Amino acid sequence: MMKKYKLLSVIWLSALCTGFAACGDKEEKEDTNFAQAIAGTYLGSLRIGETESSDAQIVITRDDDRHAVLKMNETVMGLPVDIECRTDVTGDGQAYRISGNTTFYMPAEEAPVPVPVDVSGTFDRAGKTSIQIVVDVPALGSMTVIFEGQKR
Repeated sequence: MMKKYKLLSVIWLSALCTGFAACGDKEEKEDTNFAQAIAGTYLGSLRIGETESSDAQIVITRDDDRHAVLKMNETVMGLPVDIECRTDVTGDGQAYRISGNTTFYMPAEEAPVPVPVDVSGTFDRAGKTSIQIVVDVPALGSMTVIFEGQKR
């Protein structure tokens, strides 16, 4: 009787352990690599107030799962604007958002002038984006540059 009890205990314990082991990794893990989802080259237009220019390009590269780097090298109102900004990336798998800030150095006669820049934007699964770049230019005040484009 004691041998049967030990044997049943061992079988029951083995079945229980196997059951727990089988439950572990079968759940689907949520994809949180948001930066990879939006990484790419976007072609579109830039708008500052009533002035719009087409053929603008913004490049987004993945830094890590939740951070991306936005690069824009365009001429805005006759001035070269070369912005590189590390952004936070959030999303839900259907839409993504970026936000970040950096300093742009505006060319000047004596020395480049530091200009604070705030970047925010949205991306959808189809690759459409709308990005706002707010530049606080000394003596001129705040200017908002809006980029609207499509992932290439």
